[in-house]
Amino acid sequence: MTVTIRAPRVYEQIVAHVEREIYEGRLRLGQKLPPERQLARDLKASRVAVREGLRTLELRGLVEVRQGSTGGYFVREADDRPLVRDFETLFRLSRISRAQLLEARRFIEPEVAFLAARRATDVDLKALGAAIEQRSEQEATGLARRLDFEFHRLLGEAARNPVYAVLTHVLMELEAEVAVPPIPLSEDDSLQLDAAHRRIFEAVAARRAVEARDAMAAHIEDVQARVDRVALTL
Repeated sequence: MTVTIRAPRVYEQIVAHVEREIYEGRLRLGQKLPPERQLARDLKASRVAVREGLRTLELRGLVEVRQGSTGGYFVREADDRPLVRDFETLFRLSRISRAQLLEARRFIEPEVAFLAARRATDVDLKALGAAIEQRSEQEATGLARRLDFEFHRLLGEAARNPVYAVLTHVLMELEAEVAVPPIPLSEDDSLQLDAAHRRIFEAVAARRAVEARDAMAAHIEDVQARVDRVALTL
């Protein structure tokens, strides 16, 4: 049987070239790419092909467009937004359920708290403490919910493992944006949530890793029970 192998299109070759430049460090994060005209000349391609290649790189999250007199295409600073977007799409398509999201949180976040208790820097502890205090000040506003998620995200960073940091951020964004709609919690619910965060923080600050892990596991179960209970009454 004859197999036909399609030659890469010109714009795909441009995408592959720029990807190599980024991955091998010849194009640095935040660096501006040459203008379309120069890229077309250097790569011996049409400006139409260059433009299509740049759009593809933008969709892949590798470059971004900046407007203005000093604008153009820049190598995008590394972030996890493309991963968050993909997981949000999977959730909206019912490829990921709330139960599966909760299962992931039960597995990941207690270990994040455990590692944070062992590795958190003074800067991490200061940021965590500030998030808790700010949450208390904003308890009556809509910002409290976002600050709850911020506390968990900061713990992910304090674990000093970029994989855990990314996963924690993705989990929090899913919860905040699509998985758990804003639900009005009672004053007692809010106070208990604040108390749980303080227990976790105190264990992390005191370097009691096992206690931090257990406190996070209990916190996740408690919050889920409270959310489910409130949801039944709506």
